[in-house]
Amino acid sequence: MSALLGGWHVDFPHHDPEQMFALAVDIESYPRFIPWCQKARIRQRREHILDVDNVFGTGPLQARFQSTAELDPPHGLTITSADGPFRRFRLQWHFSPLGEGGCRVEAEYEMVLRSPLMHSLASMTLPPMEHKVVHNFKERVRQVYGR
Repeated sequence: MSALLGGWHVDFPHHDPEQMFALAVDIESYPRFIPWCQKARIRQRREHILDVDNVFGTGPLQARFQSTAELDPPHGLTITSADGPFRRFRLQWHFSPLGEGGCRVEAEYEMVLRSPLMHSLASMTLPPMEHKVVHNFKERVRQVYGR
């Protein structure tokens, strides 16, 4: 199975990298803007590492897995897992300053699922999910910071 790859970027001219990093590292709020994310609980905090318990799914289809978030404030956040449904999962957030205090937020992901059926389903649903994540993230920015 080849890896599923994707990503997106959005410019936020009124918000700086520190603000955007703070939203992305608020992993326990992911159920508010990541589709199918039902729960994300930080199990352990170390200096620049978070160990997270996750539940994703819809209806009776649920996947539980653990992930690790490596923090590089305020430049980036990398979330990885090889647990539960994933052979390999990597989500990288990048926060780059724009002129006059703004920020470009970029997110790139790579995943390989253990189940060929789930992998095929994911390949069909990920593109529209990206649009929903971007929309929901923009709304989360408005809720927390305004504009």
